[in-house]
Amino acid sequence: MTSGIRGFAANAAQLRAELYRDKAKSLREMAEAEPVGVLRQRLRELAGQYDKLAASLIPARVIAAD
Repeated sequence: MTSGIRGFAANAAQLRAELYRDKAKSLREMAEAEPVGVLRQRLRELAGQYDKLAASLIPARVIAAD
């Protein structure tokens, strides 16, 4: 377990990543309810961008440790 500033930064990144994954989930749910195809597709694209952002915050070694 990392402590100090590195631990704080890792924890903050983990929390942000979780927030972004939740946002992606919400956008996908909105997309499922959206009747307009163009808007539905854009919501899915935005969800994918949030997923990528979340993944970029968590180094591979942190994910492997879970």
